[in-house]
Amino acid sequence: MAAVWAVNAIACVPVVRFGPETDARGWPVYLGSARHDASIGESLAADPRPQWRTGAGRSVRGAIAIGTSVVALGTTDRSVVLLERATGKLIWRHRVPGTVSGGPLIAGSRVFAATQAVPDGRVLAIELRTGKRLWTARTGGVSPPLALADSLIVAVTDEGQVLGLDPTTGARRWRRTVGRAARATPVPTPAGIAVATLGDSLFLLDAATGAVRAARPTPGTVIGTPATDGRRLFFGTTSGHLVAVSLPTLDVLWDRSVDDAVYGAVALQADTLLALTGGGTLWRVPVDAPATARQVVLGVPADAGPTPIAGGVLVGGITGEVLLVDAVSDSVRWRTQRRAPIEEPPLVRDRQLFLVSGGGTVEVLQ
Repeated sequence: MAAVWAVNAIACVPVVRFGPETDARGWPVYLGSARHDASIGESLAADPRPQWRTGAGRSVRGAIAIGTSVVALGTTDRSVVLLERATGKLIWRHRVPGTVSGGPLIAGSRVFAATQAVPDGRVLAIELRTGKRLWTARTGGVSPPLALADSLIVAVTDEGQVLGLDPTTGARRWRRTVGRAARATPVPTPAGIAVATLGDSLFLLDAATGAVRAARPTPGTVIGTPATDGRRLFFGTTSGHLVAVSLPTLDVLWDRSVDDAVYGAVALQADTLLALTGGGTLWRVPVDAPATARQVVLGVPADAGPTPIAGGVLVGGITGEVLLVDAVSDSVRWRTQRRAPIEEPPLVRDRQLFLVSGGGTVEVLQ
């Protein structure tokens, strides 16, 4: 598992064009920020129109990474793909040894991704400009997205191992057994790295050593990645709970029932926690007054979490419907129907709305 080797000589699919040398902004965090509010300052046109639509592969799994001028994504037909943001045109396609189910990250001059192949799953670093593989580390299958924290890559394997890897070389710095696999991304916080497993457990690991600093059971399984404000961690469970815990102790601050499973990532909009249930109800929970929570019944079945933007909340459903819900009135300000299920949160960057379908299509509206 610890084996790491250089593969600079390994050829991938020939470069169609070149990407940028580096990306200063990048997309080094799942969904763009630890609060899942990367789109909070963004607004949309009153009636966004299609800008481009690209078939990236057989199926896209995991959230995309939206760079300054490029978009990176992973596919089930064993590819990491880089697209031009302005047009959706292919820059390069890099073949990898397995399905990419968690989505890539962009950091500086590199794209990081992991594969789900069992038992030969790997974490890879790919050059942003050329699509050339810089290193690969054999880890075992990795289903959730990777995390980057203080010059450390964190991966959770399908065998219940949490690995800390050097982002420059891929060398393993530490390994910690947490017993079960995960679907939620590990969450770097100032107190350590939070890992929610399919075993209904939450761990806080020391970033330097991987040692367990705290652990506690969760009221149901956490599938969507928790959000954090640095002092607290917030998550939903498949048993219909929204929970806030303190850092670093993981003591429960509050536990709010929402009467339906929460599959997607929760998000913070200022001092309010947003969550979308599987049946399509949007919950707004003030983090300091959870008893005053309110709900908006949208009736849009969803696996993905909500996305806060300026003045509203974007919601995408497995029926292909996308809604913009007003932040004050809870009315639907805009809606559109797409051809395939929306299985990842809609994202907005520089007034471009990015929609990813499980059918392998990336669409941009503006």
